[in-house]
Amino acid sequence: MSDLGTIHEAVKELRDEFDKKSPNFEKIEKIEKDLDAQEVKNQEVVAELKAKEQSALELKERVDSLEAELSRDNKTYDEKNYKDSPEYKALHQFVTKGIDYLEMEQKQLLRTDIDTSGGFLVPTEMDNAITKKITEISNVRSVARVRTISSKSLDIPVRDTILAATYEGEAEEDQLSTSTYSSETLTAFRCSVTVPITMDMLMDAAFNMESEIMGDAAESFAQKEGQKFVTGTGFKEPSGFTTDTRVQAGALDAGNSLTIDADDIILLSGELKVGYNPTYTFNRATMAFIRTLKSTDGQFLWMPGLNGPVMNTINGFPYVLMQDMPGQVADVFVSDTFPVAFGDFLRGYTIVDRTGMNVVRDEFTMKRKAIIEFTLNRWNYGQVTLPEAITLLKIQ
Repeated sequence: MSDLGTIHEAVKELRDEFDKKSPNFEKIEKIEKDLDAQEVKNQEVVAELKAKEQSALELKERVDSLEAELSRDNKTYDEKNYKDSPEYKALHQFVTKGIDYLEMEQKQLLRTDIDTSGGFLVPTEMDNAITKKITEISNVRSVARVRTISSKSLDIPVRDTILAATYEGEAEEDQLSTSTYSSETLTAFRCSVTVPITMDMLMDAAFNMESEIMGDAAESFAQKEGQKFVTGTGFKEPSGFTTDTRVQAGALDAGNSLTIDADDIILLSGELKVGYNPTYTFNRATMAFIRTLKSTDGQFLWMPGLNGPVMNTINGFPYVLMQDMPGQVADVFVSDTFPVAFGDFLRGYTIVDRTGMNVVRDEFTMKRKAIIEFTLNRWNYGQVTLPEAITLLKIQ
């Protein structure tokens, strides 16, 4: 703090100099600069004192609040005598003077798991990442044919039969022949999700909630379309390859009731024409069951791919896990279900996407509640376009 006596002397000297008939202006200027410097110091000291007063006031309010909590929550002491408790004294000493002034016994009385015994003083910390549960998705897109269209529907011409070639003798006529064709029409339907969120959440959350909504919506769309590509009915939604009546009609019946054996898996691979590039599909539980199956010579059907990029195989063919395929219930398979598929999905199943994900941010419908609605849409469809390229194993 500035020396008050020094300031008084400087003021007296300044006045005396002005009273002279011939004042020394250089000296006056120097004295004024000294006084200005002292004034700056005084202002800093005043600001510092105000800050300390404010800090002391906040500390007093905090102590009063803790005292109230102790008097209300600590039932082991009489309300009039709670200040005499060692816990209160330790907490009061810590708040007012710091932990360095506490005795060892007092330090032991402070606890972080009880708010009134010190828990209020321990700040919590938020992780910088949200831990998310796994969403199981039937990744039909990885094996099917995927087309992007600009209109609502896509017509796919299919050649059903080819020309019939014949042999003739010399000077004999050949027979007339024509190929036959049909068409598969795929019409994209809308898949939507609407998410309401308050303005407070958007502004105050520790995470970018708009980005989280977009990511969750994309994951939700992938889960829903994967499910429908496998089991959909085709009515306002994709048609699943396990529910297609044409594919079901050509299914191979399992040899034993309510179970699968190695023969079923091997025989299923013989249902397709030579020339297709087939893949097994089933869910994880069924895969675990199939991994235990052995052929008649004692060799496991499942073989690990240990040589560089070679993948794991079932019966010598690759496989893809699709969690929406039916599986075991109580260690048995359900009758009239199709837990295993084998097919060339690139030829047999087609997916059409009309657009990417469309986002509508509605800030007006619920504006009086400060709620924003995000509506997200996708248009797509999936359908079996070549039934003979896919075959199913049916549980009896």
